[in-house]
Amino acid sequence: MTQTSQPGREFHSGRGKKTLDRIPGGFYLVGALVILFEVVSLGAVGLALAIGDPSGDGASPDKEARRVEVTYIATGDHPSVDLTFGNANDSHESDGVVILPYRETVEMTPGADFYLDVRSREDQKGGTLTCTVLVDGKVVQQAHNTADPSSATCAGSIVDAPQPGIPMPTLTPGASPLPEERRLTGTVKVPDYRGKGSPVIGTVTDSSLEYAELGGTWDRSRTLDPVFDGFTRKQEGRQRALVKSTQVDEDIMAAAGGTGELRGVADAVMDERRRYEYPRDQAILVDVASQPLKVGGRDAWLLVSEIHFHKRGVPSTMDLNAVLVVDTGRVRPSVLWVVLPETNKKLWPDLNTLVSSVRVR
Repeated sequence: MTQTSQPGREFHSGRGKKTLDRIPGGFYLVGALVILFEVVSLGAVGLALAIGDPSGDGASPDKEARRVEVTYIATGDHPSVDLTFGNANDSHESDGVVILPYRETVEMTPGADFYLDVRSREDQKGGTLTCTVLVDGKVVQQAHNTADPSSATCAGSIVDAPQPGIPMPTLTPGASPLPEERRLTGTVKVPDYRGKGSPVIGTVTDSSLEYAELGGTWDRSRTLDPVFDGFTRKQEGRQRALVKSTQVDEDIMAAAGGTGELRGVADAVMDERRRYEYPRDQAILVDVASQPLKVGGRDAWLLVSEIHFHKRGVPSTMDLNAVLVVDTGRVRPSVLWVVLPETNKKLWPDLNTLVSSVRVR
């Protein structure tokens, strides 16, 4: 009898079909595509985060890169001011002495605060001062100075809204530019200033010198306290004209090198007069003459300079200054200082009168 082999065991569902055979074949393809899409999407997001935010703080690159233009403007009737600007809550940067009008544009971050302080210099009190701040070309704040202290301050946030109706300040310079400094190194004779000049009504004796006392629009010569005035004699004329005399002090002699060389002493006296009688850092010397002289057989040096300046309330923008230093035989030489303003040129011949009248006593 032939034996029939038994078939192997198979796993069937209740209807005798394999379980996986019941899923249509197209679903395999759809599933694979879905999985692939998820993987690609997640990878793209991760890559974008890695590139767009390397620091991991999630900030937008456009937001980080954006900067705001802030323009600081200072105007007024002063020739120059002390100015400070910067971030109100961080650091203030002093620009020192600046000439008006002043304009400076800087870049700041969108959330920063601005600060601008415009302040009168010590020798320029009063007058008008205005500070103006622009953000991206639009005025966000403007302030004017108060009488005491004489300053104007603008401070706020660059997110402040533009202020309608505030005029843009005029940036036309209020004064003509000063000339370039010029100091003589050679010998140039003093000009002969033509004109009638002032009459001579007497003589002045001071610090081993004797010289003419002028009349006309000049007041009478009088004594001074050298401790407070630096000079021992003074004669005042109209529109800030001056004649002063004294013995050169030790500090000026030291500034001249301490050798007593008269040209160096005359230069040192002129520099001191500019420093103390004119707006600091804003007075320009233009030498006109520098020459040796003999006064009663004694050596002397005459230096004549134009001092150009702008000072609020003073109509003259140039004074003719003359310094005559004379070796009188004393330990330190004596000096005659003359100031004649440009606005009263009819007094300029008085310089020739004074210089020619000097004698050693």
